[in-house]
Amino acid sequence: MRNKLKITLQTIQQLKDKFFTDTESVIKDFGQFKTLSESQINWKPSLGNRSIAECVDHLSVTNKLYLEEFEKQFGEKRIETDCSKTEAQHKWLSKFIIKSVDPANAKKVSTFAVFMPSLSNHSKQVFDSFSNLQNQFINLLSTAKNLNLNEYVMSSPAAKIIKENFCDVLEIIRLHDRRHFNQAEKLFNHPNFPKN
Repeated sequence: MRNKLKITLQTIQQLKDKFFTDTESVIKDFGQFKTLSESQINWKPSLGNRSIAECVDHLSVTNKLYLEEFEKQFGEKRIETDCSKTEAQHKWLSKFIIKSVDPANAKKVSTFAVFMPSLSNHSKQVFDSFSNLQNQFINLLSTAKNLNLNEYVMSSPAAKIIKENFCDVLEIIRLHDRRHFNQAEKLFNHPNFPKN
């Protein structure tokens, strides 16, 4: 069956604005779990599932790899455009990745080893680490006002042969973060979730 999720056409500025809004929202949403105990954030319904803390750590591991590449390339060159008029473009293979991480896609997706969270017990610091990382991303993009994100290209940390432009990456992160918040929320609402 074909994946019928659609990618909306938008300018680079619209893409960045959506990234800012959704990233701030997901930071706030994950923040609600900071009141839980460490045993609650590390609870799993079964060995094959992730805990709430592992969901958050997975996002931090993944997004840190992307942030480092953004910082490196922005420091090396400036390719400018009018972001309010330039359409965000997505590479052919990236369109499939974007669709696969979209929260509207109910199909389970395997995680590449490079993106795996730590499997040890986590402290509640995992939420602050995620929030700090996401705010670094927001701050970096805020200073990159007129950069043409279509022209900055990196190899995917998952597979070097996959090339992603920075518009692809922002859309992947935005949707992937929300997908894993939804996963964490399902754990929180699980009937066997510990009371404390």
